[in-house]
Order: sequence, then structure tokens, then C-alpha cells
Amino acid sequence: MNARTVSVVLLSAFAALATACHPSGAEGPAVGREDLQKALQSRPVSLVAAEVREEHPTVNLVGEIRAFDTVTMAAEVAGRVEEVSVEVGDRVEAGDPLVQIDRESFKLRREQADAELAATRAQLDLAARELERKRDLVSDKTISQATFDQAETAHDLAKARVAASEAALAMAKRDFDRSVVRAPSAGVVSNRTAVVGQWADVGNGVVTLALGSAVKIAARVPSHWVPYLQGLEGFDFTVRPGDSPRHAKLYSIDPVVSEASRSFEVVGTAPAADLTPGLFANVTLVSPEPVRTLWVPATAVVASDTPRLLTVEDGAVAVLKVQTGRRDDGMVEVVSGLDAGQEVIRDVAGLSRGLPVTVTGQE
Repeated sequence: MNARTVSVVLLSAFAALATACHPSGAEGPAVGREDLQKALQSRPVSLVAAEVREEHPTVNLVGEIRAFDTVTMAAEVAGRVEEVSVEVGDRVEAGDPLVQIDRESFKLRREQADAELAATRAQLDLAARELERKRDLVSDKTISQATFDQAETAHDLAKARVAASEAALAMAKRDFDRSVVRAPSAGVVSNRTAVVGQWADVGNGVVTLALGSAVKIAARVPSHWVPYLQGLEGFDFTVRPGDSPRHAKLYSIDPVVSEASRSFEVVGTAPAADLTPGLFANVTLVSPEPVRTLWVPATAVVASDTPRLLTVEDGAVAVLKVQTGRRDDGMVEVVSGLDAGQEVIRDVAGLSRGLPVTVTGQE
């Protein structure tokens, strides 16, 4: 829309307004002409080119410390809890006992299976000797083939019973071993639900462990930071006021931006040391590569749900839709929608699309 078109539109609008408000009054046309002249008067504006910066963008975020891995140890056998060996906060090593479940009963079952195996092996030994004796007799035709076949079948049955007894003993030993819930690796007890005397069914959680000698430090990053993190290898963080910054090695960058928060998660790892999962962390992200960014004065940005800049085309105000980012000392970063060197109106207060303007200054 050029200045001539704007003038015609405004002339028609104000003429209609003047006629509607003062259809017969003598002062009506004069008032309308006065308002029209005021509306058509070109407003002075000053243009400013976007400031180009070569920088390593930095953002400070509030993150959290998490356990590197968390596992809930569950009962693998059913029985009554006899002993709980740990409390919340205890550090454990791989193989350390956590909870014991009805050890005496599983010990008796193991001994019973061991005895049954000994009995079936003795029966097999007897059946083997009987088979050999009757093999000699059948070769001499002293006994019938049917009698020999019976002895051979008895031997095979005895052998099968031994195999079944061996399997039963293996199961009894396994259940005896599993009646003690042990730590799978080094970690810290973060929760305990087992209580001495309670009944534990298979699959019931008894102790939760935070595993590993390292922790994760996670922070959510605004979506416009995606291009700034290419090549990121780690970041610094602090936990307590006055602490020296610690370094976290990059673990992962969330490949998906959350639609709800328009942010994504960056996760690093650091030695656990005195870092307790659940604490907050102050995270500082620095772009690893210098980034060319564009900045305009905050007064050049139209305050609305959709950020906009105003420029001048054919003597009238035109609108640029942009995406903004950081703010710094009265300046606003323009992430997209604006080219380097492109000029925009410095102060957009009271201006809107199509208003006639006159450029009085450029910077």
C-alpha cells in the first residue's frame, strides 16, 4: 500500500465519519477536514540498522541433579522379610545384601532337594547294576527278552528321576540365593519399602537404589537456542552459593522441542562426590562456536504475542514478523525475519501498519 492509496482510504473514512456525526451542522465539514489533515500528516521517524555481533551466546538456567540410573530391587521369591540390612542414604557396593526373605525355609528346601537327589542316584546305581546282570543272563538265554526289557526300562526311569532331582536341587539353590536381595552395582539407597515381618510377593519392590559413581545434571533450554549448541561438549554448573563452578560432560541433547514449553533438555554428567540427586543446579551454557547475531533496540519491537518490527515502504509503515530471543541492556536479539543491514523504525510507539511517515534520521 503506497502513500497515495493510504491518503485516499483515510480521506474516505474521515469524510464518512464527518457526515455521520454532523449530517446538517455547519461545523461538521470543518471538523472533519481538520481531523483528516491531522491524520494524513506524515509522522517523523528515525531508522536504525540491526547491530551485528560476533559472540559466544551464554544463557544461565536452573537445572536439577539426578541419579545417573535408578533401579528398584524387587523380591524374586515369596516369603516373610527376615532382615533389612540398609537404610535410606546408605552407600552400597555390588553384591551387598539389602533384604533377606525367609532364609531358613529356602535352606530346608535346598537340603530336601539335595537328599532327594542322593536317593535317586542310589536308585540309578542299583538299576544300572541290575541291568548289567540281566544283560549277561539274556545273552545266555537264562532269562527272557521281556525280563531284560523291564530291567532296561527301570534303568531309564531311574536316570530320568536323577535328572529331575538335579533340576529340583538347582531350583532350590537358586531360590535360596535369591532369598537375599543384593545390590546389582555400587550406589546409594534412595528409598526403602521393606519392613521386617511383612510378606513379600514376587515382584514387590523392596529397595530403590541410585546407581553409579556419577550423576546427571539436566536443564531445559529455550527452543531458540537450538542453533547455538552445535559442537557442545559440556557446561559449567554450581550447586551452592559461593561454590566454584564444576564441569559436566555432555551426555545428551533432547532431539525434540516440547510443544507445551517450547524448550528442550540438555543433560550432562559429573562425578557424584557430594552431589545429592534432587538438588537444584545453576547451569551456564556457552555456545562453543562464535555466532553472528542481530540486535535491535527494545523500542523497535512491537509488544504483542507475535513479535514484530516496523519498517518504511513507499512512505508508509510496513510490518516485519520476526522471532526474538535474548534481551541485553535495552537491546533485543532478532533470531529470524530480519536481514543484516536492514533498517527498521527505532521507536514504534503510536505507529501502526499503513500510517504515513517521513524518515528524519538514519543510524
